[in-house]
Amino acid sequence: PVKNEILIFTGHGKIGRNVLSVLESDGVIAVGGGIGTLNEFSIAFHEGKVIGVLEGVGGAIEKVLNIEEELRKGTGKRIKAVIIKDKEPRRLVKRVLEEIKKREKKIKAEAPIVFKNKKGKNLFGVLHLPEKERPPLVILSHGFQGNVTDSKFVKLARVLREEGFLVFRFDFEGCGNSEGEAKGITLANEVFDLESAWEAVLDQCHIDSKRVAIVGYSLGAVASALFASKFETPIKTLVFWAPALNQKELFKIWYSKDDLEEIKKGVLIKGTKEIGREYYLENKNRDYSPVLSKIKSPILIIHGKKDEDVPLGFSKKLSENQNIVLKVLPKADHKFGDLRSQERLVSETAKWIKKYL
Repeated sequence: PVKNEILIFTGHGKIGRNVLSVLESDGVIAVGGGIGTLNEFSIAFHEGKVIGVLEGVGGAIEKVLNIEEELRKGTGKRIKAVIIKDKEPRRLVKRVLEEIKKREKKIKAEAPIVFKNKKGKNLFGVLHLPEKERPPLVILSHGFQGNVTDSKFVKLARVLREEGFLVFRFDFEGCGNSEGEAKGITLANEVFDLESAWEAVLDQCHIDSKRVAIVGYSLGAVASALFASKFETPIKTLVFWAPALNQKELFKIWYSKDDLEEIKKGVLIKGTKEIGREYYLENKNRDYSPVLSKIKSPILIIHGKKDEDVPLGFSKKLSENQNIVLKVLPKADHKFGDLRSQERLVSETAKWIKKYL
């Protein structure tokens, strides 16, 4: 979908195909139809999109009269969408367009950019631009073969932007919309990409360069730690989500003997991921935990108790360092997939960053 496009859903599409459409567009009109309408309605609602609902046409959406009330349960702060209900189609569309015009400022607050890394590859990123002058900067560093559309990062970026922070989320080389091959991913390259991301922000934005934070997820936390340990200007604070620092021990969990033989030959296809030989050779005997001793800034680690990919015990050991605070989310797995865990992940991260920036 094109940025700023208004999408009209009848509810007959597959939810897997429609999630990205909802996340990348600025307006959603949910027309009463199949049960899929409710899914798109819920996603758009949680992402703070402008929603118009065409009533009086039957379908599942007509049967959930209290959906607004249900979605607002809990803190009530996560829902920012405006619901416009009208049985007359033309009037509905007109009202939705009027609402979107009111939000033009907010729409322009998210700016996609393309920048070069050290190898000359084009990397894709999204800047979340606050209204204040010389804002502090928060860089988001995604996990292994992740991308900028990760809902955790999108939600965090929007929350922090509302609080006056400039936030930059981007795709590492070989990931998402950036150039490069997934099988060529290495930690060394990701550290260089973080440096390129930093330079891109400095080149395009006027920030307070003494107030910088990084949020790193899984392998992105390792890249962030390595970057912060060598960065000339100290990073004010870091937040790690399920950090995968002890690669040597984690390889024993992630890969079987047969997997490792495949990697040694060149590349292992595991699910949707490609694990390349370079990444294996770089990290098979590495534990990056000692790098944290070089970082004097406060560090928050957030880890799920149900994480089987990077077991909680790794972060418990890291939290023995004086400058590290560990928060455990009892129902979260490695992906922080359930809504309540994700909400707490975002709120705890935002609270920590506001405290130290």
